[in-house]
Amino acid sequence: MPEMLAITTLRTKRAEIADALEGLGRQVEQRRTDLMHVDATLRLFDPDAEAAPGPKGPARKRNDRFQPGERRRRIHDVLRNAVAPVTTRAIVEAVMAAKILPADDSRTRELIQKTVVSSLNRATDTIERTQAAGSAAWRVI
Repeated sequence: MPEMLAITTLRTKRAEIADALEGLGRQVEQRRTDLMHVDATLRLFDPDAEAAPGPKGPARKRNDRFQPGERRRRIHDVLRNAVAPVTTRAIVEAVMAAKILPADDSRTRELIQKTVVSSLNRATDTIERTQAAGSAAWRVI
């Protein structure tokens, strides 16, 4: 008896999702038609006008562990208080400690390291990469 309830519920959910997809398909087609009409009207006023570029692509996915600008502020805090260039690993450990993230979670460490390295590479106006003991180190300019 419980299997029948589960099957009925799943079939109902599937039908609901299929209907939603069909509705979205109609909306996509309507938007394409609207875009075609706008382009045609634009060419009436400016025959030499080229079609505008398409969408820019998906927005960059934000890391939900940090508020906008927080990661870079934390990195600057670590580097500002250092007397010598700081390795990437030390920066990651300090940022994780400041955010009270588990130091033994390798997946979290890997994700934080990727975002920290990305921020360090983009902050060329305020942070400089150097070498220390054969690995990358960073310091405030």
